[in-house]
Amino acid sequence: MNFVFNTVYDMDSLTAMARAVRKTTHKKRSKRSHIFGIIVVALAVLLVAVSVLADKFSFNTFVTALAGIIIIMALIFEDRLNAYIALKRMIKGSEKGVVTFNDDNYVSSTEVGTTEFKYKNIEAIAKRGDYIVFVFSRRHAQVYDLTAMTNGTPKEFCKFIEKKTGLEIQKI
Repeated sequence: MNFVFNTVYDMDSLTAMARAVRKTTHKKRSKRSHIFGIIVVALAVLLVAVSVLADKFSFNTFVTALAGIIIIMALIFEDRLNAYIALKRMIKGSEKGVVTFNDDNYVSSTEVGTTEFKYKNIEAIAKRGDYIVFVFSRRHAQVYDLTAMTNGTPKEFCKFIEKKTGLEIQKI
């Protein structure tokens, strides 16, 4: 059976893709970044608290507090921020496409062109809500909306893709 997806790369799908990359191939780096961010925020809070208690609130203290807030926001909205950047970097004409999964490979057709992919190149597979994400590396991934299938069911597709890749789908 061939599975067919009408793929649309929008903020929701790209956010799922960014999260999948962060939780799979980027996992160790992501943890280190979060630990570093938390330490910097803790130091900023400490510095601001000391300045306020000493009644020496200055411009530098304000900048430190603002930097701490920005880091907290970046940590909270990291996936959406990465999705926004990916959306801005996307090649015009590649935001929509039709992908057909066959026994030997899968083929993606967009306005830009048609590309054939091999299952063996997929490093990890993740599922987030209605999205399934193929992760190829720290910087390359593809996302498919399971509700946009025109042939087959999501359950059948998940079994098919696990069999073809030899990988288990990670729920994130």
